[in-house]
Amino acid sequence: MEITSFVLGMLTIVAVLIVTAIVVGMVKINQLKNKTENLTQLCAAIESDLRQEINNTNDSIWRQFESTGRDITMVERTIMQRIDKVDEEHNKHEDAIHREIDQTKSYIDSRIDKVVVKGTLDGSKQVIKG
Repeated sequence: MEITSFVLGMLTIVAVLIVTAIVVGMVKINQLKNKTENLTQLCAAIESDLRQEINNTNDSIWRQFESTGRDITMVERTIMQRIDKVDEEHNKHEDAIHREIDQTKSYIDSRIDKVVVKGTLDGSKQVIKG
């Protein structure tokens, strides 16, 4: 009977140890499950915040691109207007120069005609003796 009591006592101790190990294991599993759920929620929150930040950054970048595009277009228009103005001024000056040249040619032709009519170039018809 002593052996049976000893064996039953040992089995009881082993059973208590196994039950204790199972209880401790279950407690640890629940703690890990809770930590995993918390980490999953935290990751989801971080992902949501990150997506929102990325969307805000993308929107900001597109606004800057559009603003820069408008600025470039305005600068291009200003440059083209100035080029047109310079071209117009150049054409005016070129026309004025051509008028001056034409007037000068006309003046020179009239002077040559007057000289020829008055006969002051009679010497040009004579053979130069030399």
